[in-house]
Amino acid sequence: MQHFASNEEYKHWIDSQDWYQTIELPSGLKTPGKFPTHKRTAIFDEIDFTGKTVLDVGCNSGQYCLMAKERGAKEVIGVDINTVRIEQGRTLAAHEGLDVTFYEQGIFDLGSFKRKFDIVLCIAVLTEVQNIFGAIEQLKGVIGGQALIELDIAKPLVYVSASKKWIKGYETLSRRTAVAEVRQYKNGEWMVSPSFDVLCAVFGTDFTLTQKEGGVRYDLVEVNRIQQ
Repeated sequence: MQHFASNEEYKHWIDSQDWYQTIELPSGLKTPGKFPTHKRTAIFDEIDFTGKTVLDVGCNSGQYCLMAKERGAKEVIGVDINTVRIEQGRTLAAHEGLDVTFYEQGIFDLGSFKRKFDIVLCIAVLTEVQNIFGAIEQLKGVIGGQALIELDIAKPLVYVSASKKWIKGYETLSRRTAVAEVRQYKNGEWMVSPSFDVLCAVFGTDFTLTQKEGGVRYDLVEVNRIQQ
């Protein structure tokens, strides 16, 4: 984490860094991000962060972590596999006076928390994970209340499966909607985009899913754990 003797030195550090997120900071400064991620903040307006525990999975430089803390969250944790982004997040949080904890870890390490969070954010992460269904299982383990997930959803116009043996455990899933599209990602790896019906089936009966407006890169889904 960087330490600065003055606001001018802090500003110089921000301007010298490579950023993906465009973060409008409480101090009035702004990171020169490659992508207009600040447009996503509008989708969080309907969420009450006050007094909540928040986990941001794939937090990048911590934009939504800082926002959640500004909006009254009790505890905020951000995780990402990118060392540089995590260090940027720690530096911003420290110099903006916001109590946010950052860990360098990935979505398949979420079990290490051994607890659930009131609000989970997972923005544009699942679309870049090869084992998307395994990643969803990890997410299910930390969602205690509400989650916002942005991912690429398959949208077939016409599809009917001729398979006699359907997905084991998901036999109630319609053959007209149980679709997963395969595409090649920018690094050459093959990724899967599930249909909304498949996504609902994988999350299971403990959750309700709703498609939302406001996804910036991909589709936006709200997930809510059904409280017993």
